[in-house]
Amino acid sequence: MKNHHPSYIIFAILGLLIACTATARAQRFSVASFKVLPNDVSAFINPVRDLNDEDCGLIKVMASGDFAFSTPLGIVKREDKVGEIWLYVPRGTKKITLKHPVWGVMRDYLLPTRVDSHMTYELRVNEPVTNMASTSVKVDTVVSTVRDTLVLTRVDTLVVAPKKKPVPLRFGALTTAGYGGKAENASAGILLFAMKRHGGFVHLSTNFGKIGTTRGECDKDGRIGGNLPFYSGHTRRSAFMVNAGAIHRLSDHVAVFEGLGYGDSSLAWELAPSEGGGYVKNKYFCKHGLSFEVGAVYRYRRLAVSASVRSIKGADWFGSIGVGIILGK
Repeated sequence: MKNHHPSYIIFAILGLLIACTATARAQRFSVASFKVLPNDVSAFINPVRDLNDEDCGLIKVMASGDFAFSTPLGIVKREDKVGEIWLYVPRGTKKITLKHPVWGVMRDYLLPTRVDSHMTYELRVNEPVTNMASTSVKVDTVVSTVRDTLVLTRVDTLVVAPKKKPVPLRFGALTTAGYGGKAENASAGILLFAMKRHGGFVHLSTNFGKIGTTRGECDKDGRIGGNLPFYSGHTRRSAFMVNAGAIHRLSDHVAVFEGLGYGDSSLAWELAPSEGGGYVKNKYFCKHGLSFEVGAVYRYRRLAVSASVRSIKGADWFGSIGVGIILGK
């Protein structure tokens, strides 16, 4: 009996180990949750492409690093982070298999939604706890996971700015008609501009007239040196103005512009034959010098209309309207 006593002890130890192993293998893991992380842009700022040159989606698995994974479309890239595992998978992935060397295999777990490019998802795994050491490791993992998630979310929010919609280049050409000034001169012109969000314009207008050579000047009532000569009633008028400046797009349909330039508006009266004929310039109705202009342009598809106010030295005022075409978006 003394010879067989060690054998009983060995068999007892083996039986205990087998029982423990069976107990450990009976403890299986499970998927606790799967959800989209709409505010997590990790997959967007650091894209990974699959064999079809398409951007992958990112599944952040909250589990220990002993797990292995596979999908019907493959795992493009795996990154082991603190407290979680990042899996870059192709767009359209619907199933995932989870493997653990001790706890077994969960084959073809069906995801609630298909994985999309640039999107980030979270998959949490419930792991069995066998002893206090395992419990401590598990608690550390959870704390690390929460800390990582908070830090990453805050960094992404601060660093990633929304994409600004590019503003296309736009050209405009409009024919304009103007009227005003003390001489009541009418004019025709052209308004050209080019801009993105901001740009420049030039507006040229004239009545194509000249007052020609004059014999002198008269006042508002036609008096020359205090005397009032006779006039034939014929007049000559000239109007010219060119302004240039900046134009600004307020919306997709409306832009405003302002600029400076030079303008001239003149009026001459013809003397009667009894006075010797010829023309004299009426000083009251004649203005020339620095000019300025402010206006707006409205666009509807390819059609554009404009309206502006112009002035010479702030003394002579003119109104102008125009119509034309837009090139570009």
